[in-house]
Amino acid sequence: MKRFKPYFHYLKPLRIKLAIGIIAGLIGGAAMSAGLPLMMKHVFPVIFADGNTGMTEEAPAWLQAIAGSNILIVACLMLPAVFIISGVTTYISKLLLNYVGLRVLESIRIDVFRRLQYLSLSFHGKQKGGDLLSRVMGDTSLMQQVLSKVVFDMVVLPGALLGSIATLIYLCMEDSSVLSMLIGLITIPICVFPIRALAKRLAKKAALMMGKQGDMSATVAENLASQPVVRAYLMEEDQVTKLKEDTSKFLTFNMGVLKYRYLISPSVEIVSAIGVGIAIYLGAKQGLTLDKFLPLLIALYAAYGPIKKIGNLSSMIKEGEAALDRLEYILLSNDEVLDPVNPQEIGRLKGNIDFIDCDFSYGKDPILTDINVKVKAGETIALVGESGAGKSTFVSLIPRFFEVGKGEVRVDGILLSDMSQSSLRKNIAIVSQQPLLFQGTIAENILIGKKGSPMSEVIQAAKNASAHKFIESLPDGYDTVLGERGEGLSGGQRQRVVIARAFLKDAPILILDEATSALDNESEAQIQLSLRELSKGRTTFLIAHRFSTIRDAKRILVFAKYSKGGKIVADGSHEDIYETCQTYKSLYDKQT
Repeated sequence: MKRFKPYFHYLKPLRIKLAIGIIAGLIGGAAMSAGLPLMMKHVFPVIFADGNTGMTEEAPAWLQAIAGSNILIVACLMLPAVFIISGVTTYISKLLLNYVGLRVLESIRIDVFRRLQYLSLSFHGKQKGGDLLSRVMGDTSLMQQVLSKVVFDMVVLPGALLGSIATLIYLCMEDSSVLSMLIGLITIPICVFPIRALAKRLAKKAALMMGKQGDMSATVAENLASQPVVRAYLMEEDQVTKLKEDTSKFLTFNMGVLKYRYLISPSVEIVSAIGVGIAIYLGAKQGLTLDKFLPLLIALYAAYGPIKKIGNLSSMIKEGEAALDRLEYILLSNDEVLDPVNPQEIGRLKGNIDFIDCDFSYGKDPILTDINVKVKAGETIALVGESGAGKSTFVSLIPRFFEVGKGEVRVDGILLSDMSQSSLRKNIAIVSQQPLLFQGTIAENILIGKKGSPMSEVIQAAKNASAHKFIESLPDGYDTVLGERGEGLSGGQRQRVVIARAFLKDAPILILDEATSALDNESEAQIQLSLRELSKGRTTFLIAHRFSTIRDAKRILVFAKYSKGGKIVADGSHEDIYETCQTYKSLYDKQT
């Protein structure tokens, strides 16, 4: 359990429920394991005595003191009383401990998801989306099942084990002729060895199984997000084959987990049967009678029951540890972009941006090198160049999605690393090629730009983005609920909602990352008007592959791809760089 110790702080707000659940579980476990052997030893002989069933002189003194003349009635009521005590306390324990387990796992899942929100985009770029989904949902669900089962059993089973061992010792000490049965207790610690050996092997198989489960989730998520391509290129059977291969490997690892998990129980049973057999032999040699032997046998097997369950518990803990390892990959990942300890206070920035001797590499691959650019507030800058030359990476350095490897980026003379990420990003609006909308109403999607804005400002932002008219034509207007990724709207309509979001944010720095490249000509022409209005008075970076979209830019940066990373090979107006930059001239002539 040391592996789970760092997460015990989640239990603090639940400590009262946890304490009640533990106490109830101990009572429930002990009541059943101790109650039945003592009933068989002291109470059943009174109920089923020869002749007069109320032979109080043969009943133990503690029972006579409780029952008096109603000894038979009391004796008969004791059996249901044991089950009532055990049942009620076990129910209370299960309910409270499962509640504690669910709340703890809820907190862990939220913390894992929260951590994903703040890890750098370079971290996300290295991961499969489906695998992260499997970690957040699948691994936390497994942890939830493990914790709910483990917490309860770790409370009840020790109570049952201690109760049965105490009863066995009590019965043996009461009658010295049955001391040989204590030999059976020797095998209890021996049971630990097969449990530990099998659990260690199980942990390795569980880690492999969960990794392959993540691959399966990634395959399915990728497929569902790419259905038009799958259908267009007749990839259906290829995708099914790929999933079959992943599923087959998952099945192999899963069977490995089951093999070692199910070996634990029979291993404990075999060891315990050997111990009991030896004890029975020694007892029989000493003339042990059946009426003395049965209560001892029940108490002894009541001790082995928890041991067997603890073995299964050990296997579940190992599976839980494997799931925790995958969750900690997210929780303990180092953030490559950190806020300063004492961030510089900034309000609304003007938008002067300087790149000074900047290099950036993605892992070992150089993306940008020797970048030196000064941008004045209010300028509109177009970025052109071949694919992979680093245009998108260049603009991603401005909101500090990535950290420059060398050099520095300043806004209004302030180093980006001296600002908090939140205060910097409040000054930046982004409109990307894929209009990203979330499940919710259209109004809620626009309000992402500036939460808490009055509805009048939302409507004005939509009007500025030429979106108000089509939104009003919808059955529920601004309260129209969108499906996943904006299902229910056309591509042009989605983009106008995103532009309305940027209008509402009213940030001094604007990044347009191929914002119209996925639209038809008519939609592009309409949205270009909205973007032209949005760019007024803002420092605007416009990435485009189509030169028709950069006609408003008076300054163009041309990126070229080299082995040591992308470089800016030209900086100026269209007229100037068309004459002086062969890369730009070639790109422009191909389109026009």
